[in-house]
Amino acid sequence: MINLLIIEDEPIIAKDIADALEDLGYGVTAICRNHQQALDSLQAQRPDLVLCDIHLEGDDWDGIRLASEIRRLYDLPLIFLTALTDPATIGRAAEVEPDAYLTKPFEDRSLYAAIELAISKFALRQDALPVESPDTVAPPFIAGCFFIKDKKRLVKVGTEEILWVKADGVYSQLATVAKQYLLTTHLGAIEDKLLKLPFLRVHRSYLVNVQHIQSIEEDIITIGTERIPLGKSYREAFYRRLQQL
Repeated sequence: MINLLIIEDEPIIAKDIADALEDLGYGVTAICRNHQQALDSLQAQRPDLVLCDIHLEGDDWDGIRLASEIRRLYDLPLIFLTALTDPATIGRAAEVEPDAYLTKPFEDRSLYAAIELAISKFALRQDALPVESPDTVAPPFIAGCFFIKDKKRLVKVGTEEILWVKADGVYSQLATVAKQYLLTTHLGAIEDKLLKLPFLRVHRSYLVNVQHIQSIEEDIITIGTERIPLGKSYREAFYRRLQQL
């Protein structure tokens, strides 16, 4: 589940946002009314995304200053929420480089679109890649998690949940214990995201999470119900890596 921190000084609006997020299948780590609550909450529990109102009543920090501090301290996607659309405010907000904007009042579909855009844009910026078609790049990857398109929404999948990834033509199949996902990207792009994690290419068509290997017998690797061939050209590097682990 994708979890958001809500920073909004009006309790009724904050509750409406939290209810909308729940209806859309997202979680909420906290609802904060000022900068101190927000910074304390971030230290206690890291969200996947921050939704921050620009105007914070009764606080000596506005949302722009707070967002700038969050950007300095944490590596997180950020959405600005505002009813203020004057050029001066938007100009200051743009300097923080938010990943999306939401203008009050908004509909649930606009909230969903902003979340999806923010996660994708943030991941691309972290990789210093140009924005390309979603069919040509790997799923957004932030803080050890892929955000995978499943029907009409993004689903968060932690790398520790992944069993294996299999090439399927120009696509890839990604398997977890609970489900398999079809990704509109090639296996090499997924492998590039997992180079520093316990994943190994064991065949031209397979990338495996070595932590989930159950057995190796006659060059067949078993993970769950999947029997995965260990290719000759990958054998030496595979066994050498296992010894290191």
